[in-house]
Amino acid sequence: DGVQLVEGGAPVLLYRSRPAPGREPWRTHYVHPVYSIGGAVITEDAPADHIHHRGIFWAWRRILVDGVKLADGWVGDNLVLEVTSPTVTSHEDGSAQVDVEVRWIVPVNGRPTPIIKETSSIRAYPAADGARRIDVSVVLRALRHGVELAGTDDEKGYGGLSLRVANPQQAEIESDGRVLHATVAGMQTGEWVVFNWRAPPPPWPARIAASCQVDGHAWTRWVLRQEPSMQNCAFPGAAPTAVPRDGVLRLGLTLLVE
Repeated sequence: DGVQLVEGGAPVLLYRSRPAPGREPWRTHYVHPVYSIGGAVITEDAPADHIHHRGIFWAWRRILVDGVKLADGWVGDNLVLEVTSPTVTSHEDGSAQVDVEVRWIVPVNGRPTPIIKETSSIRAYPAADGARRIDVSVVLRALRHGVELAGTDDEKGYGGLSLRVANPQQAEIESDGRVLHATVAGMQTGEWVVFNWRAPPPPWPARIAASCQVDGHAWTRWVLRQEPSMQNCAFPGAAPTAVPRDGVLRLGLTLLVE
């Protein structure tokens, strides 16, 4: 069902390139489980409260062609992800990286049509100074003109790179040294959003820090939750953004897990 990265014989994460037996065909191309340094599973997949959530994933509520919504990648409506066999590379710094290519296929004029070529990587670094770094890179290129992505058309505007982490109701969230309180709407944050668990029982981590990037620049609009739900880098928000055909759109998520 996927590729597991390990460190010293202990699991770090699993990239899922195929649906698990009996699962929905769209439940593919995401990362779960992700482990803390102590071995706790920190992500959730198909939780009862939001069954479409899936570990670390990237999906958009509105996938448009020529201004018309044709698919919803968040819940898998009208979207087929054609995933190539992932490759694994070991680097001299001890990190390991999974690389994969994906074609997005949606119905255009009633015919299954590839509209996006995606090249993605997930890289996990060795634990250092009590934390492990995980980088997710997503590169999108349109295969035709008129392809756009957007979040929900409301004050949330959610869609994009997301993290379904367990126990958010027990975490305090901070950014740039100030405590954040989750709201229904999206909010502006600093470059890093930090989830702190006070005196967590081992092996649960004390802290997870997350940072998002768009075309190499920090993205600081998040939809945050302190209840069972996802934490979302809400890019682009409610207003659609074009996926270039003569170029690429680069998205990134960096996690520091203690």
